[in-house]
This record gives sequence, C-alpha cells and structure tokens, in this order.
Amino acid sequence: MELKKELIGLRIFMGSFFTEIEKTFGSSTVKAILNRMGQKPAEIVADNILKKYGKTESEPFDVPSAAFSLFQNTITKLYDAEVIGHEELKDRYIIHIKNECIYRQIIKNHEELKFGDTLCEFTFGYFETAMKKLTGLNVEYKYDQSQSDDDACSVKVIFYKKFEEIEKKPPNSKEIPIVNIIDKTEK
Repeated sequence: MELKKELIGLRIFMGSFFTEIEKTFGSSTVKAILNRMGQKPAEIVADNILKKYGKTESEPFDVPSAAFSLFQNTITKLYDAEVIGHEELKDRYIIHIKNECIYRQIIKNHEELKFGDTLCEFTFGYFETAMKKLTGLNVEYKYDQSQSDDDACSVKVIFYKKFEEIEKKPPNSKEIPIVNIIDKTEK
C-alpha cells in the first residue's frame, strides 16, 4: 500500500475514533488518558538526553532554553516546533513556540475536534513531562488560540522557577507592576 493512502486512512480513523471515544467516556477521562499516554515516551526521550549529556534528574539542565533546544532537536519526526521568542520573569521562564504536530491534519479535517482540546492532551503530557524531567522545574504547555493560525499552533512552554531561584535572581526582562486601584466609593 502506498504510504500516502495509509496516512490518509490513519487520519480518518483517528479522527473518528477520538470523536466516538470522547462521546462514550467523556472529555475529562479521555484527556487524562491521552496525557498519560504522552508521558511515557517523553520520559524515554528525556532519559536519553540526560544520559547523552551526562546529566541526571537530580542534576538536570540549569537553563530551560538549552534543555528545550536539545529536546526540540530530538523530536523532529513527531513535532515541528519553532522557537519564536522567550521571556524571563521573576517567577517563571516562558518559551514561545509555533508547533506543528502529527495530529494537526486529523484535527483540521474533523469539525468535532478542536486545536488545543482533547487530542492535544498527548502533546501536553509529552512536552510537560520531558521538560520537567530535563530541568527539574514544574512545566506547563499552554495553547494560545489567539496567536495560532492554519499552519501551526502557538504555544507557551512555561517553566515555573523554584522559590530559592526567585529570591536570589532578578529577571532579565521588565515585569508590569501590580497597581492597587482604590475604590473611591468605600469610606
């Protein structure tokens, strides 16, 4: 069988399968399962990266962008993730990426499926688990619908700094100050 026909067949099957499974078991259950499914292969990828560079989970990479770059170069067969910017704030480090994943065409061709929703939970679990293991930080993979387009999803990969790190190091970029607004109707 021709590879193109096989891929089209798999896309149709996967889209229909996830639509039906979500109707049967509910969105929350399916999301939890898909997230866990993404975690195991991410652990394997992260372990290989740590081993290759002489790091361990107890002594991971210090710089999130360096860890992400190594991860990004390892996953090119599954994801096409392009770094479009980054921010360092007092309590977190954010890498902005454009990501085109293997599920994009499945979601694009099924009205019932949405970008950043159920099927994307595999990717959430995959990225969050790998980056947490590589950096030792809590990580959130956050889909940004407002910046996404037909070509790729816009995502923020957020690394939450440890409390000790927040206390000792000022951020490289400016933060917007919090302003207390006084309610003049109060007496």
